[in-house]
Parts: sequence; C-alpha cells; structure tokens
Amino acid sequence: MNLRLVFILVLVPFLGFAQNFKMESKDSLNGKPKNGIVFSGYVNTIYNYDFVGTSSQYPALNIVSIPVGNVLKEPSTSFVIFQTRLRFKSEHQTKIGTVKVYVEADFINSANAFRIRHALISVKKWDFGQTWSNFSDEDAWPNMTDYDGPPTGIWARPTMIRYNAIQGKRNSLSFSVEGPSLEYDTHHDLDTIVSTAHQDIPDFTVRYRYNTEKFHFQIGAVLRNIKYKNNLDSSFNYEQGYGISASTGITIFKRDHLHAQATIGKGISRYLVGFEGYNWDAVPTGNGKLELVPAIGGFIGYDHYWDKAKKFSSTAVFGYIKIKNDALPIFPGDFMTGYWGLVNFYYHPIDNLDFAIEYVTAKREDALEQTGTGARFQFLVQYAF
Repeated sequence: MNLRLVFILVLVPFLGFAQNFKMESKDSLNGKPKNGIVFSGYVNTIYNYDFVGTSSQYPALNIVSIPVGNVLKEPSTSFVIFQTRLRFKSEHQTKIGTVKVYVEADFINSANAFRIRHALISVKKWDFGQTWSNFSDEDAWPNMTDYDGPPTGIWARPTMIRYNAIQGKRNSLSFSVEGPSLEYDTHHDLDTIVSTAHQDIPDFTVRYRYNTEKFHFQIGAVLRNIKYKNNLDSSFNYEQGYGISASTGITIFKRDHLHAQATIGKGISRYLVGFEGYNWDAVPTGNGKLELVPAIGGFIGYDHYWDKAKKFSSTAVFGYIKIKNDALPIFPGDFMTGYWGLVNFYYHPIDNLDFAIEYVTAKREDALEQTGTGARFQFLVQYAF
C-alpha cells in the first residue's frame, strides 16, 4: 500500500463522511482488481437516564449489575459515544485465491480509547483472527440501541481458527477452535484447595445454518475444558463444559422480522452477553474440586415497520436467564434468575440517519431470593457512512 493511499484512508473520516469510501487498484488478477479497499462506519451518540443509577457510563442496562434488596436508588444521566465504530475491509486477488481482511473498532471503555472488535483474515474456507464466535448468531439480534441486549445473547468475540466446510446458498457448516478464557472464582475464604490455572485447551465449536430468502435457522454447540489446580498435591484437573444454542430470524409480512434464540449449557457464562468477565463459569465445591455453573435461557424479539417506506420502526424484546450456583449458593450476590425487556421507536428520515427512543427494564433475583429491578430510558442519534 503506497503512502498516498495511507494518507487518504487516514483523512477520509474527516472529509464529510463519504459513504463507503472505496478504492481499487488499476492492475487486475483473475478478472478482478488486484486490491480493493472499503472504509465505513458510523457515529453513534446515546443519551440515557438511568432510574436506579446502575453503571450509568456503560451504554447498556446490564442485568448482572442491578442491586438487590433494600437499596438506595440514585438516578443518573449519561451522554456517551462509546458505540461509534470504524470499519476497514479489503480484498486481494492472489495466486492462491481471494484473501479478505476485515478490521472493526469502537470506543467501549472508560477512557473512550480505540478498541478492536474484529480483526479477521479469510483465505478460501479458512478464517483466522478475532470475530464473532462460531457459537454465535449475529443475524438473530433484534434492532436495539442497548449495547448488550438480552442476557442470553451469545455475543463473544474470541480469537479463533475456523474452517467453513460448507458454504452454500442454503446450507453452511463450520468448525472452529477458539481461545480459552479463565473466568471462575476460587473463593479461598471457603476453599483453599482449589486455585486457578493457565488454560491450555481451546474451546471447540460447530455450527450448522440453513438459509432461505425469508428465514434462517441455526444450531451451534461448544465444548470446553476448564482447567484448575489442586493445591494439596499440585495436580491439574479439568472439568468439561458444553453449550447448545438454537436461533432463527424470520421475515413476516414482507418487512417485519421475528428473532429468537434459546441456549443451555454448563460453564458457558463467558459466551453470554453481560456475563463475560464476572467469573461465573465455575465455582469450587469446598472439597478440592471445581463445579461448572449451569445456564439456561433465551430471548424473542420482533422488529416492526410502521410504513412501506420504512421510515418508522419499533422493536420489542423479552429475555430470560437462569444461572444457578448449586455448589456454593450462599453468596448474596450470586445470580439466580433474571428477566429483561425493551421497547423502542426508530425514525429514519434519510438513508443512514437514525433517531431512536428506547425504554429498557430488567429484574434479577439472587440465591437468597432477594430481588432488584433496573430501568433506563435512552435516546439515540446515529449516522452511518
């Protein structure tokens, strides 16, 4: 890539946000431009009012962070641009076939710093890099301003090696090995025998998908081996986790869309949106072993367009999750069950420009049957380029 092209790619975000800025090289191979580059993205601003004051800086109502019991509500207001995204996509014709590169980033962190979401290289039937887990179905996601969405959504983006065995118009089948993660607590105040260990076996996934013009159906599975250490004899042991997920997206009345997903498994909290990073894949049993935490849940969503021109639309979503810790169910903060829902209204005055208002609410119950509710009102302005 020459310096002139690099200069243009850096400068283009500040030159009026030209939609899908594209460049192609003059030389060709196999009847196509040898190199092609597309730059795109969107600017996203969200203004929210949180009725409880739950993690107000984060652009989502995270069901995990809702306090339970008799707590003081402290409403808060927050204006954020965290979800603004920049995308870079390129295709290169080579002697071994087409090589595709995709990079996407946003600013989801407290310092508004640049954060990589996707960084993927695709060669023939192989994918290498970070992107949606092969266990995920991003097409099942309803249209929402909330960044997390329903808590059982499988929204992880691990680094992986994926083989797309079948890539047909109707049927697709893929397998992947994905980077493992260490997401469990040892609770040394109750069990000093178990301690964490470096994870050395990747997660294995398989996904089958059936597509038509009006709907798709997908089923996926993940197999995990979670490693821990026994401090008495310095031995390393594994607990095997698993997960199965089924999802669909259906076009109704030509322009509406129904979305649904159901998930069940053990030791799969790292894959569930909003639960990643909370160390709920496993807990110690109190006798030197580790027990994987079971999870079950799902969501259903409906996107409705109010007019033929698709300038006005609404989405309603309801989700349910149950993650029960049977080994050590004595911590008041332990999650047990949760319900999550939203309703919104979008206005699309021109192509690529969106205004939206959204109400999100959630309820959680912990292991001691204490409950808590959260609610948030959000206003969005977004322009894609």
